[in-house]
Amino acid sequence: MENYFRDALHNFIFEEAGGGAIRHLTDRGYTARQVSEALSFPMPYEKVREAYTKHLLESGILLAEKPTECKKREKVEYVREYDKYGKPSFRRVVFAEDDGRGGMPDKSIVVGQRDMSDEIVRGRRENLKWREMEFSEFLLLYKEGTGGVRLSAESEHKETEKNVYIACNFGMDGIEEMLQGLDKGQQEYIQGICWTRRTMYHLLDKRMLGIAIKLREEEQDITGKVYIRH
Repeated sequence: MENYFRDALHNFIFEEAGGGAIRHLTDRGYTARQVSEALSFPMPYEKVREAYTKHLLESGILLAEKPTECKKREKVEYVREYDKYGKPSFRRVVFAEDDGRGGMPDKSIVVGQRDMSDEIVRGRRENLKWREMEFSEFLLLYKEGTGGVRLSAESEHKETEKNVYIACNFGMDGIEEMLQGLDKGQQEYIQGICWTRRTMYHLLDKRMLGIAIKLREEEQDITGKVYIRH
């Protein structure tokens, strides 16, 4: 119970300090560095990177597993409420999300009260069909306009359908040297995400398309196959 309350309090303080601002600027296409510089209060850059990456994961821009194996994402929020005596408590609300476009609350857990539930809300597999292809094949279809795919701008993530992803291996050792062929903005974007050593999957928007094309020109095999939902 103490852990739940401590986590709830920590999340509430962070949210009050600027969690909403970080998410808003991320949705507008800012890099983590740009978000950090735009905040009106001091916050360690690494903390911004963590919040930035978390939002990309929660909104479906970044996946930790193949889109073909992806479960419905869940978003947890803590809501402060007061009883009739004015005593505050935190309610843990779990949202079952579909493709990063949001959803209705699935379960709620009251934090700081005796009847708190420990029930875990598990993700459910999405019944989606995905086509896997090499990047070169996708690029040919995209340039010819025969794939029926529209890539969004980085500032359109909140509204866009999450239909195309590209495999990324930016968590490997020596990545800084491999990114030298990218322009400053492209490098800044990649370096602002907390990548794992395992392959991750990023929504293939116009920014990521430019990054993938440039890396292929530099013969850096960091990005991989493309996954299209149909």
